Amino acid sequence: MTSDPTADSPFFRNRLRTIVQATTDLAPLKAVATKAIQLAEDERSAAMDLATVISSDQALTARLLKLSNSAYYGYARRISNVREAVILLGMRTVRSVAISTAIIDALRIPQLENSRFDQDLFWAHSVTVGIIAEVIARETRVARPEDAFTAGVLHDIGKLAMMLAEPAAFAEVIDLVETEGMKYRDAEFAVFGFGHELVGARLAARWKFPEPLVSAIQAHHQPVAAIESMADIVTAANLVANREGLAAGFDYTHEPERRPAAAVPPAVDLAVGKVHGGIATLEEKARAFLTHVTSRPPRWYRPHHGEAEDAGADAEETPAA
Repeated sequence: MTSDPTADSPFFRNRLRTIVQATTDLAPLKAVATKAIQLAEDERSAAMDLATVISSDQALTARLLKLSNSAYYGYARRISNVREAVILLGMRTVRSVAISTAIIDALRIPQLENSRFDQDLFWAHSVTVGIIAEVIARETRVARPEDAFTAGVLHDIGKLAMMLAEPAAFAEVIDLVETEGMKYRDAEFAVFGFGHELVGARLAARWKFPEPLVSAIQAHHQPVAAIESMADIVTAANLVANREGLAAGFDYTHEPERRPAAAVPPAVDLAVGKVHGGIATLEEKARAFLTHVTSRPPRWYRPHHGEAEDAGADAEETPAA
């Protein structure tokens, strides 16, 4: 299921186009995010150009400063404005945070909250993949860590686009996963005729994201034998997160049989192993990121790294899948 089923089918091609169009109509990307993407591709742009763009959005500025002054980055001095954040954190880091935050805001869909597919867990998975991808990129030097983070955060956006554009069909997918025990992508193909990676790639292209990021989204379910591209990084990061039970939209932390068995290149486990505390530290970093860039503490997975079962009230609220 790695080929493009829309290539020879007008029906699937039109359905894909309709989903992408509906998503951009119903959940438009903020102008500040669009401008940040453009600045990233403009070699003439300066760091202060980005600071000016972000500062025009009060909500985004507040969230960026909240994150910048948190233990997530651990700076001793207080960062009081976006220009200082750009200087201390770097232009690419600030840009990736701004873009990720804007898209999380745009694609949170309160009217489609479904206890069987938890949007908090969707973003928990996505940000965890982004942080793992950042670590892999830093270790392998195959891609810029900030770009790998952005690609990881956005790799599954096709799922939310499908849920937003066709909620009834998306509910059928969840039914097949839950009642029939079907793998998520198999259920997608059974209902939609194509997978979320194709939708996400078309959506990213519509938003004019750089080609390596678009390709990483589209290829994140392809086999990976070595880390040679951004797509390889995101694929491997996704496998690591799912291997730990950190599934997109579901709490599979206590169901090892539902986790992927595919191996990842040795460089991936080496990169994660160099992090003090390993995957548990990266998961907690993802939780801290979301806590600081969203309006409320996100629900999270049930404890699964040896923590006490009562570790946090929000863990108790998470529905089992």
